[in-house]
Amino acid sequence: TSVIQVTATEADDANYGNSAKVVYSILQGQPYFSVDPESGIIKTALPDMSRENREQYQVVIQAKDMGGQMGGLSGTTTVNITLTDVNNNPPRFPQSTYQFHSPESVPLGTPLGRIKANDPDVGENAEVEYSIAEGDGADVFDVITDKDTQEGIITVKQNLDFENKMLYTLKVDASNTHPDPRFLHLGPFKDTAVVKISVEDVDEPPVFSKVFYLIEVDEDVKEGSIIGQVTAYDPDAMNNLI
Repeated sequence: TSVIQVTATEADDANYGNSAKVVYSILQGQPYFSVDPESGIIKTALPDMSRENREQYQVVIQAKDMGGQMGGLSGTTTVNITLTDVNNNPPRFPQSTYQFHSPESVPLGTPLGRIKANDPDVGENAEVEYSIAEGDGADVFDVITDKDTQEGIITVKQNLDFENKMLYTLKVDASNTHPDPRFLHLGPFKDTAVVKISVEDVDEPPVFSKVFYLIEVDEDVKEGSIIGQVTAYDPDAMNNLI
């Protein structure tokens, strides 16, 4: 692939022998780049160069007259080459499973924790979007993408109840938002992690069996007589005495 063309000027008369015939050669920058000896076009010399491994290169090109033969005069120039990024790396979670804890009394929208998939690309090529793929808590929890940190924030979107369910398991996907069609053959540009959320018990107040009670009593009832009964229960798993 052609990168750039360098040109050296020669003040000698082109009609006089080889004095004005300039030949280009590369003094520094091999084996990554080469130069066409006649045109001065610098080209890549290796396939699949990786910006993630090395981004900056300094190439030194020599121009020599007399057709490059012994005795010819020469000049050099330095070309600084920077590899630009392409989206050829998918995001990857550094661990396969995450564990979070939440009291059952947390308000809706409360963030429970953050997860992050790493992408060695840069700029928009490294942008990640998170989503819940499946799991027994897909309708209870949500994941929000933090655009500044590229993290996924797990939040609560339904009320939790320790006595009803103590553990949820989610599968969360991290996907590139700007995949490059040229590299889709390398595989899916996403990764999946398992998120386990443990619900912690909170001491809840007793609950009466009815919202209200209606008790009728004769006006001449004796003091200390039983006129009715109200009942309440403890919703906690411990079923504490009331």
